[in-house]
Amino acid sequence: MSINAAAIQASAQRLFPNQSIDQVLAELLLERARKNLIKYQTMVRQFETKYGKEFLAFRQEVLQSTPAFEIEQDYFDWELAVSGVRDMEEEIAGLRRMG
Repeated sequence: MSINAAAIQASAQRLFPNQSIDQVLAELLLERARKNLIKYQTMVRQFETKYGKEFLAFRQEVLQSTPAFEIEQDYFDWELAVSGVRDMEEEIAGLRRMG
């Protein structure tokens, strides 16, 4: 994909008036991190609803048993979502410190 820097700069000036390119980039990164946070939080809530417990309790049960394939897959997906929430919260905090 070819990048037209002048067109990108013009678009950034229209969409983010009075902001530098660095500020625009930080704003866009913050927006993406927030979207990812919402996605991971939604996944966590879905698993909590499905299993009626929080991840740590579910994790303990899974580690003490030989889970069925679906439960094991849910465990990995849920763990990914919990890690994703933590990572995105850290990313958002870091981006806010920059701004």
